[in-house]
Amino acid sequence: MAHSHLKILNKLLWKSKNKWLIAGAVLGAFLGLFLLLSAFQFYFDVNYLMKGDSNPDDHYIQINKKVNLFNTLGVKAVFDEAEIQQIRSQEFIEEVGVFSANDFKAGAYSDMLGFYTELFFESVPDQFLDIDEPKFRWSEGQNEVPVLISRDYLALYNFGFAPSQGLPQITPSTIQRLKMDIRISGNGRQQTFNGKIVGFSDRINSILVPPAFIHWANRNFGGDGLPPSRLILKVKNPLSKELKTFLKENSYEESSGRLIGGQFGVLLNLVLGIVMVLGLLILLLSVLVFVLNFQLLIAQGATDIRLLLETGHYPRQISNLLNRKLAILFGGIIIAVFGILIAARLGFVHYFENQGFALNAGLNFQVWLTGITFSGLLVVINFINIRNSVLKLA
Repeated sequence: MAHSHLKILNKLLWKSKNKWLIAGAVLGAFLGLFLLLSAFQFYFDVNYLMKGDSNPDDHYIQINKKVNLFNTLGVKAVFDEAEIQQIRSQEFIEEVGVFSANDFKAGAYSDMLGFYTELFFESVPDQFLDIDEPKFRWSEGQNEVPVLISRDYLALYNFGFAPSQGLPQITPSTIQRLKMDIRISGNGRQQTFNGKIVGFSDRINSILVPPAFIHWANRNFGGDGLPPSRLILKVKNPLSKELKTFLKENSYEESSGRLIGGQFGVLLNLVLGIVMVLGLLILLLSVLVFVLNFQLLIAQGATDIRLLLETGHYPRQISNLLNRKLAILFGGIIIAVFGILIAARLGFVHYFENQGFALNAGLNFQVWLTGITFSGLLVVINFINIRNSVLKLA
């Protein structure tokens, strides 16, 4: 009998026009939670792409001398051996690598893409590379020259140069299959090699070839080699005051190796922060709508609720009736949010894989935790509100 009375009360409560307001609250909670969690997940992805999980590049910086008027007049901004030794002797610097540059003319052309461009080449000792590519080796007599390029260079081509020149955008996997001829010349000689891009560097902004090739080509097509104008340093702490002071006192400029990463990452994180705040505000507003609507439902059914209370029903029975409805609504919201997030993420990860960026397919653990925690708190808040509203009628 009591159960049938509660069923009748349930029908009476949900016959009101407030169900449209409930639908609006459900939509608001969905949008707020979706914006909050998607921005949160994207924040982790941005930090992973810019730095990597273990932040290995945080310990590597590249330095060069500041260019001044004397350099414009012909004095070269290069490092001599004494300066390199002084840098190497600093206790906050673990290793120093020298960039070796080409002392000959170089160019690349591709019949497949129909373009020709002048090039510069550099090399660094293998221990300073951020990829372990077994194909990045060269020995005298080998016609194929392996090349590593900065991943930022590919991004600049795809999103800057290619659209302006009417050229096709290229994925990392595609560019590694392209045939490219490298022509070097100097000292009255010329030779053509088959160039092959074998990988992409996130640490070094350059076009890298094996040290053996640079040294051989400089001897045969150049002069004695160019003095180094750039160094790569492995440091203990890139943010240390001692390092910053040393670089400033010696007029050295620092680069972390990313053209796009730093400022772009800060700007993107700012936008994501704004989206998260908007999502949180929408979510809180939807919770307020839930609270007000359930209070209105209880107020409209006050006469029936009092009658049930007077006939021996417990306030908890009536509260549970409304709580079950609320739990079903929030359960549907969180399932829908995570379902769409996971589906969207699969497409997102696939797109970035085609661009050469590897991401974990699943959602970050903290995103799951945040979604479940927020939903749990919002449900508890509404449970307490429903219980208090029913108790006032007892």
